[in-house]
Amino acid sequence: MIRAGKGIDKADYMSGNKKASITINDHSIHFYQEGLGDPILFVHGALADARMWEDHCKILSREFKVTAFTQRHFGNPGYSSKDPFGIDTHAHDLVGLIDGLAIGPVHLVGWSYGADVSLSAAIKAPHLFKSLYLYEPEDPGYLNTEARAKYHSEAKATFTDAYKAVADNQLDIAVKKLIDDFGKRADYFSQQLLRYRIQQLDNAHTLSPQLNQTEQPAINANKLSKISIPTSVVCGSETHQMFKIVAYSAATLIPGAHLLEVNSANHMLPREEPVRFCQLVKESIHQKFCINSE
Repeated sequence: MIRAGKGIDKADYMSGNKKASITINDHSIHFYQEGLGDPILFVHGALADARMWEDHCKILSREFKVTAFTQRHFGNPGYSSKDPFGIDTHAHDLVGLIDGLAIGPVHLVGWSYGADVSLSAAIKAPHLFKSLYLYEPEDPGYLNTEARAKYHSEAKATFTDAYKAVADNQLDIAVKKLIDDFGKRADYFSQQLLRYRIQQLDNAHTLSPQLNQTEQPAINANKLSKISIPTSVVCGSETHQMFKIVAYSAATLIPGAHLLEVNSANHMLPREEPVRFCQLVKESIHQKFCINSE
């Protein structure tokens, strides 16, 4: 059951954005909003929180009412909780947040794990979503046998060192290895802006529960085939093949989905090039709803 709090618990200001929290499903969810217009809601992925969307919110708030939030477990360095961790739990929170803030239906933008959460929420409560923009979803649950085997083979080859670091509780090392792997460059983590590195290290504690989650998400080929929400599934031309496999499968299964492969982009595009990513999101919404760009 989804339970939303009766109001916003508190408010302060960070980086010029109104930041607040609201109780959803007995958990305090931190969020901030900016702008007026059609609502866009951002869903972050692994090793991230609402802070990763600050630049995006500033850009898109010129035309839209933009909301970014931090999913449970994330955004609190060293936080330890016995709360469940998984796509299904986070999807319930997402649905509850939209209801609690009364902002639906929204244009939902999800990246990586956040795209998986977005898909699950769209299956649970389709009436809350005007459109979906899914950048490199990564859950293999709806892949066929052959595609799933390829996915797991590359995942094992690519992320073995990072997974071992998590198992050895060397979380800072695991963060650096994962970000290097996502960016497909040995020094990718160290070459990022300091604020990005801080955000990623702040979320190191989420790696173990995320990699060891036991929830079985309600995302499968049959349910994707029943989605009627206008959807874009997007991947980078330079990303890992495993992410392309998932993106292409999702776009094939969702009726009418638009598949886009972005030139010279990898898994880190949303953080690496916020201006470019926002333009892609904006173009997607304009095309779906026949809005003329300025």
